[in-house]
Amino acid sequence: MSLSATSEPSMDFGNWNLNKNLDLTYDEEFMGLPLMVARRPFVVEYLEVLHGVMRKALEAYGRVFAFRCDPRLPQGMEAGSEYFRNDIASRFVASLKAKIRHNRDSAASTGMRVHDTEVRYFWVREVGDAGRVHYHFVFFLNADAFRWLGDYESPRSNTRKRVMEAWASALGMPVEETQGLVHFPDDSSYLLRRDDPASLRAFFWRASYMCKAETKQYGHGHHGYGLSRG
Repeated sequence: MSLSATSEPSMDFGNWNLNKNLDLTYDEEFMGLPLMVARRPFVVEYLEVLHGVMRKALEAYGRVFAFRCDPRLPQGMEAGSEYFRNDIASRFVASLKAKIRHNRDSAASTGMRVHDTEVRYFWVREVGDAGRVHYHFVFFLNADAFRWLGDYESPRSNTRKRVMEAWASALGMPVEETQGLVHFPDDSSYLLRRDDPASLRAFFWRASYMCKAETKQYGHGHHGYGLSRG
């Protein structure tokens, strides 16, 4: 089932507005994987996209490093129509991809054996009670290339720092002025193994949070989600 343009009329479900062409589920599992039932209902189409991107990553790599992050807009950037174009999400992904590409190229230039990676992802846009836009992202990388987020305070480059720098770039702001705008949830990173169903179940339960219907908003003529196509 495919998502339709979010310019279609929406349905009011209390504190969220759902596109009338999207379906809800109150099930406890999706395709045999557990859902975070406390956050029901979920948007079926979003679950399909999340599962599909995860599956593509695991088809490409036997081990996948997956991590969540929640970038937010600064104070003063309310949920005006200009922020529903999602250009900022595209800039964020492009910047992070460039930083990862630079890391791989730099490592290869030393003569070391280097594992490459595609950058696969899925994101959703939400609007909080105060009207501030925020995003939930999940990224999937080759675990032979990247295996952990790292510490922002570390003097060495790492994935966490690249994510925060990429969000600052997307906002057009110095990274020093964007501290606190990228949240990494508890249990934000996972090692997925193609031959380990338990690792997939643990990840999908946690990531299903992104697919909850609550706090999603539609009707601005733009999609409320995005994904890698490869």
